[in-house]
Amino acid sequence: MKKIILTLLTVIVVALAFSSCGPYMHKSQSSGQDNVSYIIVLKETGEYNNVSVVVDDKTYPYDKIYKVKAKRKAHPVTIEPGRHHLKVIVDGAVMTDENIFIGLQETKTIVLR
Repeated sequence: MKKIILTLLTVIVVALAFSSCGPYMHKSQSSGQDNVSYIIVLKETGEYNNVSVVVDDKTYPYDKIYKVKAKRKAHPVTIEPGRHHLKVIVDGAVMTDENIFIGLQETKTIVLR
């Protein structure tokens, strides 16, 4: 009798343990990931000199602008995730001026045309 009760109790505990983790459980934990996001600037055609990325009144000079096909070579600007005011300035002219929301480990790509 004790074996039957112990076996039944074990089966119930195992069933409860597996039923709490189902296919519809969502996970929003971000353990192990750095608290950063990225911005990269690319071009379709043409030459762009003196490019600066301004994020919340902090300026980041951008040395070389790569073509869209060479996206992997582009050097990202590292920022914190969240809401930001973003400007891209080329030779003193504002090319992009927008408010963005960027999530954890996301990359915002700006293509100059």
